Amino acid sequence: MAAASPRSSTSSDSFASGRQSPLNGFDSSAALILVPDAEDTPASTSESFDFSSDDDEADESDLQLERLRASPIPPLSSLSVFLYLLAPYLKLGALLVPETGFARRDGVLAVAAFAALSAFTRQIWYMLARYVRRSDFEEIVLETFARGRGKERRRAVLRLLSRFSIGLLRVLVAALYLRISVDFLLPFLPDVLALPSRLITTLVLAAFIAPLYSARSLGSRGIIYASWLSIAAYVAWFSCTSYMHAKGLLVPVVESATLGELWHGLPAVAFAFTTWWTVPLYASLKGTVQPMTPKPRRSRSFKLVSLLAVALAVAGIMPLAFYDATTKPSVCISDSGAYMHSPLCPQFPPSQSLKTTVAVLNAATLLLSIPAILITTPALPIPISIRHVTNFSVSKVLIYLITICLALLPASMERFGSDITLILAFLSTYTVPAFIHITIHNFRRPLTIVIPPTTPNPSAPRLETSESHNDELLQRKERTLQRRRLGRRLVWDVGVWVLLVPVGGGGLIWAIGRMAGKW
Repeated sequence: MAAASPRSSTSSDSFASGRQSPLNGFDSSAALILVPDAEDTPASTSESFDFSSDDDEADESDLQLERLRASPIPPLSSLSVFLYLLAPYLKLGALLVPETGFARRDGVLAVAAFAALSAFTRQIWYMLARYVRRSDFEEIVLETFARGRGKERRRAVLRLLSRFSIGLLRVLVAALYLRISVDFLLPFLPDVLALPSRLITTLVLAAFIAPLYSARSLGSRGIIYASWLSIAAYVAWFSCTSYMHAKGLLVPVVESATLGELWHGLPAVAFAFTTWWTVPLYASLKGTVQPMTPKPRRSRSFKLVSLLAVALAVAGIMPLAFYDATTKPSVCISDSGAYMHSPLCPQFPPSQSLKTTVAVLNAATLLLSIPAILITTPALPIPISIRHVTNFSVSKVLIYLITICLALLPASMERFGSDITLILAFLSTYTVPAFIHITIHNFRRPLTIVIPPTTPNPSAPRLETSESHNDELLQRKERTLQRRRLGRRLVWDVGVWVLLVPVGGGGLIWAIGRMAGKW
């Protein structure tokens, strides 16, 4: 049931007109009211995610808009929201799809299945944000597990855990992208420096994207242009890969020692459809709707923009399921350095210039996405005394230095870290929204309930025949609507349980067993 606005309780008198004609438990005179929890506080409702134009909520709406404008994801145009919904798909997971080794049918089914699951989880986040009227993941967690008065300690712990988990995942992903970018470029760089080439290359790439990271939000032009260039680099890489496949030249350009055991096969496809920023982007798009607009344009529909992003991502990833780049370059090179002609190797090796181009495009695709990831990382809890002394953001600098240090860890630690990153990204995309949805709808008190009137009002006027007939028609429509909603609710319940248990739970158990060497 959609969440009622706070004014539902004040307008219930207009519904309770004394009409008494219950049919099969449905009564049109029932008042849809907001029943506050005994533990709820006025402060909790003051943070409501609502951008309405009512006079009694104008101050609250202004406060929400001010918080949104000051956040790393401010109000954005529908095109920018579409960009940030699409960008996470066309990254490392998509680059690894040709190397999964699936048969064509299995690859197509895997891409289609995880694309559908990704769209489903985004819809879950969208519905949760509307239900609890909160604009970010942290507030949704607090509304689910610590709503009400007397839970300040639990709220503080949950807030800290939420920020830590978000920050940890984003720093790990950024460090992984920086490390993989270096892996792509390193074989094509001259090794004539006194210092290790990996260290120099990592520092040079980090310095290259540092000006982009200095931006304050995703609304910065530099971040928007970098995100578009990242997608353009992916499109160019896709074109080169298609050309190599058509000419029989497709082999892995670089053998990376950074990725662990989990990055082969189906997990790479699952990682390709992991998502970012879903709830903040919904708030960002809704924050651009003018309050007096009776109905926003279709381009402002978050569901439509999200589905378009998923559809375009499928169009850019699905053809890769037909490509086979599982043959390692080292297999095709003899001990003497000559190219081997065998059924497992392409007829001719790709040229050095083509391999260099593909490697640069791979690195650009990942490298240009790092600033957007780190900008939205929650700030570190720096003491106020230190923040007042410096003229720059100490938290941002520390996050950047931590990312660079993680990218320079030894290969054995990086392989383990890449597996942990994949597991965390998988759980955050496919398991967490299902778990929160089940908890808030099955183990928490509803935000709204329907209370039928039990005591007739003798002073109420009697219904005329025409009014009674209209009342019966209204109740018939209400029963039809309730049946439709029940069917949709059952579909959603089955979907989230499947997402939580077989997909999330089964995937986690398989990953742990794979890392432990059990299978």
